[in-house]
Amino acid sequence: MREFFRIWLTGYVNPAKLIDGLAGKPAPHWGFYAQTLRALMDSLLLYLPLFLMGRTPPTPPYLSSITTENYYGALVWLAPIVLTVQWLLGGSVIHTALRLSGRPSNIDQILNITGMGTLVVGAFLVIWDWVWVLAGGMDQYWLGYSHLLIDIWGAIIVVVGLKKLLKVPAWLGAIAYMLAIASAMPLAIMFMRSPL
Repeated sequence: MREFFRIWLTGYVNPAKLIDGLAGKPAPHWGFYAQTLRALMDSLLLYLPLFLMGRTPPTPPYLSSITTENYYGALVWLAPIVLTVQWLLGGSVIHTALRLSGRPSNIDQILNITGMGTLVVGAFLVIWDWVWVLAGGMDQYWLGYSHLLIDIWGAIIVVVGLKKLLKVPAWLGAIAYMLAIASAMPLAIMFMRSPL
């Protein structure tokens, strides 16, 4: 467990060392642990407190069975499901892109890489979101733009991971990662909501 946390924290300063530490670890187990921890952080450290504070999302839910007033409460259990589906879908898209380009791939390693990447970025985003909430941040759109900039760090981790562990050229890794992000966006738009 200590090694898991050490490798995770390494991702904030050196993506290459994170990937070196991840090499040889059980796959996709470590990615699953990372993704689960990230999802629990969103659930318990972001959406649950917002719900208990009586806040409501700025955009009404598309799910008519859940009221706007209760949507943050629903995200406590819904967010882990959506984030896990996004992780699996994104890994599958990267795997498919590599196979269609004629390169070998390893879905288990991809899920390890993307899981750790989302944990590194996702844990930071929970803190970032609370800074915006407590500071009376501008609006959900500016917060979203800031998330896109922060997500570049996740892209770097994944591209470095694909290059080091699967010998994927950086340009192809970047394209595959962008395709994975694009595949996850409809789920995010449908289910997730900004804390502002």
